[in-house]
Amino acid sequence: MHRWAGRGGLLVTATLLLPLGVAAPAAAVQVCEQPPAAAGTVPDVPWPQLSWDPAETVWPFSTAAGVTVAVLDTGVQADVPQLAGRVLEGVDLVRGGPATVDCVPHGTALAGIVSAQAADGVGFRGLAPDATVLPVQVTDQAATAPDADPVDPARVAAGIDAAVGAGAGVVLLGVVLYADDPGVAAAVQRAQTAGVVVVAPVGDGHDGQRDGTGPTTGRATPYPAAYDGVIGVGAVDASGLRAAASQVGDYVDLVAPGQDVVSAALGGQSLYEGTAFAAAYVAAGAALLVGDPDLALPQGAERVAAVARRLTATAVAPPSSTGYGAGLFSPGRALTESLTDAAPAPLPGRSTPSPDPAAEARAAAERSAAATSTGWALGLGAVAVLVAVVTLVVPRARRRGWRTGRPAPVVRDEVEPGFIPGDALFRPPPLP
Repeated sequence: MHRWAGRGGLLVTATLLLPLGVAAPAAAVQVCEQPPAAAGTVPDVPWPQLSWDPAETVWPFSTAAGVTVAVLDTGVQADVPQLAGRVLEGVDLVRGGPATVDCVPHGTALAGIVSAQAADGVGFRGLAPDATVLPVQVTDQAATAPDADPVDPARVAAGIDAAVGAGAGVVLLGVVLYADDPGVAAAVQRAQTAGVVVVAPVGDGHDGQRDGTGPTTGRATPYPAAYDGVIGVGAVDASGLRAAASQVGDYVDLVAPGQDVVSAALGGQSLYEGTAFAAAYVAAGAALLVGDPDLALPQGAERVAAVARRLTATAVAPPSSTGYGAGLFSPGRALTESLTDAAPAPLPGRSTPSPDPAAEARAAAERSAAATSTGWALGLGAVAVLVAVVTLVVPRARRRGWRTGRPAPVVRDEVEPGFIPGDALFRPPPLP
C-alpha cells in the first residue's frame, strides 16, 4: 500500500524552468537514484470498477477520446505497459526536458487511473481509456499532506499555464499547497477562462477520527481545491466512509474512491490511497464529460461551471457533511442524467455547526436500530441491482434521446455518520 508520506529518490542534476516543448540540456535528464521496485500483477477487478461497471454504464457514451488530461505531479513513467501510447512528452519544470520519467512513481498511478489500457490477466483499467495524458512535473515527491515538504507554487502556476497552452481540457493536480498563492490563483483563473476544468485533492491532513464531526483544524486549507470553481475531491473507502486522513471543510465538492485503489505501477499494478487518487477519478470523469459529443457543453468559463455542476448534481447524496461534499462521484449518472435548464450554478457551499453530543448519541442509537434502511454505504447487492438497472434502462433511454432528470442535491447542515450499513451507497436520493 502506497501512502506517499516520504520523498522520492532522485538524482537532481539541474533546476530549470523551461516552457513546454523546449528541449533541456543533456545534463538535465532525470535519473532515479533509487529506482522504484517493480510491482506485481493485480488480476482482480478493483472495487471502483465493480461499483460502476464502466463497460456498461460509462464507455458506451464516452471514453474521453480527443481529450487531454494534464497531470501536475511527479512526472509519468511513459514506458509502463498499460500507459503505452497514451502519454505525451510533457515538460519537467524541476530540471527541464520531458516529464516521462517518474521516480516516485506517484504521477504514474494518477495517470493510470485516468487512462490505463486493458491488459491480459489484469482487472484494472483507467476510467477514461481514450484520454491522452500530458505529464507536467512540478515536484520530486508526493505532496498532499501538510507535513510534506512544500511544493514551489511558482512551478504549480507555470504548470497550469503550460497545460492550458498545450491544449489540455482537464488539469489534474496531484499536489496540495497549504498556503494561498496569488500566482497559482491567477493561473487557475486563466485556465477557467480558457474552458479548462481544474480538479484538485482536498489533502490528507485530517487530524480527527473519520466518524467525528467538524472541519479539519489547523492551517490546513488546501489549494488550489479551495479556489472558486476548482473541483475539490475527498477520498472514501469501499464501504463509502470518508478515508480517515481525507480533509473536511467547505472546499470538499464531492468524494471518490481513494483507499485501496488499484493503478498502474512499474512492472505491474499496485494499491494506493490518498485524496490525489480520488481526484484522478474525478478528473477522468471530467474528461468523459468533455469528450461526450452528445452533451454539447458551452465554451470558456461556462464549460467549467457546466462540468462542475453536472459532476456535483449527479453525485450520490450522502448524509450531509463537509467531509463528503455533494456526495459520491458517479460517472454513469454524470453522463446520462439530465439537469434542469437553469444556468450552471457555482459549486455548492456547506456549513459546519457545532456538534451536539446528546443528539449524536440519539442518532447513533437510531442508526443502530434501523441499520438495514439508513445510511448510504456501498453493499455489493445494491451494486448488482444498480448495474442491472443501468445496463437495461440507460442505454435504451439514451438511444431514444431521453435522459432521466433530478435536481441538484439539497445541502443540509453537517452531520457526520457514525456507523453506516453497506446496503445503499448507490441508492439515488428521493425525488421531490
